[in-house]
Amino acid sequence: MKPVTVWILLILALNVFGQTANTPKTNLIEVGKDAPTFSLPDLNQQYVALRDFCGAKLNKPWINKAKQVVVVSFFATWCKPCLQEIPHLEKIKNDFAAQGVKFLLIDVGEEEAKIKEFLTQNTINLDILIDRYKKIAEKYDALTLPRLIVIDKNGIIRKEQKGFTNGEQFETDLRQLLGELLK
Repeated sequence: MKPVTVWILLILALNVFGQTANTPKTNLIEVGKDAPTFSLPDLNQQYVALRDFCGAKLNKPWINKAKQVVVVSFFATWCKPCLQEIPHLEKIKNDFAAQGVKFLLIDVGEEEAKIKEFLTQNTINLDILIDRYKKIAEKYDALTLPRLIVIDKNGIIRKEQKGFTNGEQFETDLRQLLGELLK
């Protein structure tokens, strides 16, 4: 390779990386903003989209006739705080079952076989979606787990939370928010 070509490539590379480093990162996840859309497979390889349940316009209004509040929790089978959060989500799901709230667990970065193995040992009554390559987790800033996002019927983020600590307080806060969003 000619020295001039090497210099041109080096200058281009530095220019591209320099622009990337100086470009401010925009936070897609912010209360009051539109939730980033997604479509992920469930454990039956059926794709589920956020806009199936909420947003300005539903994907399949002939199936889901009414918009719903959506509670999304990013988790992994190895994450101990995630495993502490899930029973609380199930309890709240049962209490809001007939009130228009959809609960989705999104597994981050694991293969389907690992999730299915986990489910043979743990009974979970929430819909599980698979984000094998962490693309949706990146969109939702779910690089630490668990990551909870509550989205209203119009597709607007109303709560975002990283981590899990106090189950009772978590339930109280989430129940109160869901009650407000369902009015």
